[in-house]
Amino acid sequence: MIVPGLVFEKKLTVGEKDTALSWGSGTLPVLATPRMILLVEEAASAAVAPYLPEGDTTVGTLVDIRHVSASPVGSEVLCRVTITEVDRARIRFAVSVTDAFGDVGTGFHERFIVHSDKFMARADAKLR
Repeated sequence: MIVPGLVFEKKLTVGEKDTALSWGSGTLPVLATPRMILLVEEAASAAVAPYLPEGDTTVGTLVDIRHVSASPVGSEVLCRVTITEVDRARIRFAVSVTDAFGDVGTGFHERFIVHSDKFMARADAKLR
């Protein structure tokens, strides 16, 4: 059951492919903000996946995260997501991304539970 207080963690060792230079979001070889956000989405999605009925998934709908410190190539970052609220299909997560020196990113993320087939049918209808 998806309930407030559920915690999930995911680690990433920053590689060249994870940098702002590689992602095109900057020119420096440090963890790219969009890569950090992807890590958050991966962690939040994985946190709730075991509790979803077959055919359901979650989609990200809100990201409110500050990237407060640089993490160079070779550093390990830990993303911790904690469910703070469940309101029908909406799930809100508190987000903490840290490295060995402290905070890297902090904020909130929201996801909605959707029926995969219905969601894709609406998305595909935009092409018609």
